[in-house]
Amino acid sequence: MTKNLKVFFITFLISLPFWWGMNIFQKDLEDVLFWASIGNSSELLASQINQQIVVEPPRPARIEQVPEPSFQATSVLSILIKENGSQQVLFEKNSEEKLPIASLTKLMTVAVVLENYAPDLMIEISKNAVDEEQDIGQFKVGEKFTVQNLLYSLLIESSNDAAFALSEIIGLDNFVGLMNIKGAELDMTKTYFVNSTGLDPDTIKEPVDYSTAKDLAILADYLRRKDPQMLQITTLPDFDLFTPDNVFHHKIKNTNELLAGEGLGLKVLGSKTGWTPLAQGCLLMVFKAPKSNDIIINVILGSPDRFVEMKTLIKWLEEAYVW
Repeated sequence: MTKNLKVFFITFLISLPFWWGMNIFQKDLEDVLFWASIGNSSELLASQINQQIVVEPPRPARIEQVPEPSFQATSVLSILIKENGSQQVLFEKNSEEKLPIASLTKLMTVAVVLENYAPDLMIEISKNAVDEEQDIGQFKVGEKFTVQNLLYSLLIESSNDAAFALSEIIGLDNFVGLMNIKGAELDMTKTYFVNSTGLDPDTIKEPVDYSTAKDLAILADYLRRKDPQMLQITTLPDFDLFTPDNVFHHKIKNTNELLAGEGLGLKVLGSKTGWTPLAQGCLLMVFKAPKSNDIIINVILGSPDRFVEMKTLIKWLEEAYVW
């Protein structure tokens, strides 16, 4: 290698970092000058930001091409409650109309019991409790059960005997008073209770428990937050009830036909059924929303076929929204 070539090669190696650094500096300077130039123009700045930021649409997003279903039920509501407490109505029909609610009343019975009774408190079944309309529960006068076990009967098989026995301990009027106080605390402004069972009155001139789909969604959300395990009891297809002496009493069977192995597409977190001649079919169900920890509460009141219409509502939610 000649002397001149050696000098050139050494000089190149020495100057290479400098030129590489200058190129980087020049690129950085160009970026600074670019943003400085568009910083004086809000339109150019907004355009540049929009090109670099992809805004995700809020979920769930409604697919407008999917038409709303038709329901024979008097009132229908589907509402999404997000983790942060915000809400989104997914579907509604007469959701604020005051209607008799049959055994959905028992959800408030549970709320009062949870706040005022110890779960291991022993309760004796009275003649008045046994005389309540409906034989579900197969309870006999003088039998004793814990509050917890009576709640299983009340929630799963919707026993009127169990509901009456629980409310009788502190006096019926006192218990119903607590139900209405709790409703007021929860801002259930269109709800009123006259008994703990939801049974129709003996005559049309007597008052009846009433509420709205929206108020009942408030109550269901409260119970979910108050005691999630209690709400999960309602998802059991059946439950073996034993006496305090560990003697088998009877098998409690769930009144919700939709829990008998049929695929609903949404995970069920809780439910409650209700039916009387005056109220017709009533059904409330709580689901885990797809792809999130949000929940969906569906309420159907005054339906000639509550289970079929609930399945229709569930299917529509899956098809009408991008989750």
